Amino acid sequence: MDFLIFNARVLTDNGVLENGSIFVKSGKIAGISGKPVSGLGTYRLIDAGGCFASPGFIDMQVYGDPKKVSYSNVMFGTTGFLATVSCSGLKTLAVKTAVEAGRSGTLKEGAKVLGVNLEGPYLNRAAAGAQDKRSIKRPDLEGLRALIGKTKGCLKLMTIAPEIKGSGQAIKLLVSKGVIASIGHTNASFEETGKAIDLGASCATHVFNAMGKFHHRAPGAIGAAIDDERVNATVILDGEHVSPPAFRLLLKCKGTGKLILITDSLRDDETFPAKWDGKVYRLKDGTIAGSGLTMIDAVKNATVFGGIPVHEAVRMASENPARMLGLKKKGRLKPGFDADITVFDSKYDVWLTMVGGRIVYKRCAA
Repeated sequence: MDFLIFNARVLTDNGVLENGSIFVKSGKIAGISGKPVSGLGTYRLIDAGGCFASPGFIDMQVYGDPKKVSYSNVMFGTTGFLATVSCSGLKTLAVKTAVEAGRSGTLKEGAKVLGVNLEGPYLNRAAAGAQDKRSIKRPDLEGLRALIGKTKGCLKLMTIAPEIKGSGQAIKLLVSKGVIASIGHTNASFEETGKAIDLGASCATHVFNAMGKFHHRAPGAIGAAIDDERVNATVILDGEHVSPPAFRLLLKCKGTGKLILITDSLRDDETFPAKWDGKVYRLKDGTIAGSGLTMIDAVKNATVFGGIPVHEAVRMASENPARMLGLKKKGRLKPGFDADITVFDSKYDVWLTMVGGRIVYKRCAA
């Protein structure tokens, strides 16, 4: 079915197109207009009621059964995500489940599974955070090749600590296979991190979190990730993992073009040994394990904490992750792009989510 979303505040690359319309045909964006439209033909009309219409959100790090994540997160504007697996998940059926979901792609009424994100196992035990230290390993090229093969082309991102012996060769192998090597769970020095970036590491996993402390004489992995323009940084913007002032500093250093909003959410993961404390998920010893964040709240918090326009916040939740993942037809509202669209109001309540031209969530009017 073809749709015309009208009476919308369309979020474009340059800002907000007031009273805009989006034409959706055969699962693609057929056109965008800021003028009254006519000759509607067979388009089904959707009145946005003055709400924002944005590219669908892409969550590069979210935990839980992929099917559950796919179905539940569309109500928060997520149209695509990476099924994320922890170190301990490598020993269970979690990888198999994630790979199967990644190969099947779109679930009929949910967000698209865009691939697999492995958070480990080549991490620094001293910076394990909530990761199972027993599952952390040293890089092994034969084992990594087997792991890449096990994911059957679905592996899109892997977190690795640059200071671990053998990490350099592992990063080179990942990059050669088209997998994003991301710096994280690390106590690497500025120099060690720089070498990893030179080898092709292009992302920093939940920057600030599970990274050695920044010091003005030893800026470490945090300093390298923030300083180097080649690095995209993912950030958990729930106000607990990263404070608002730290986010503002990050914005000033990286700009909105190099930041990616993620949830690192455990909301849909019933297997992880962590409990919700009202703000974050924690292990029994108090270690922060993950968030209960949604992508729409991450966008909202970016505008509130960072004082940035909504279209810039949305960019960090859509265009930036799409570019990082090499998805050339996602992340922007432009003719020819996939019709992955999120409609939300000024209170950041999602009213409609569309994936590939299919309405997968529509909020009932109060």
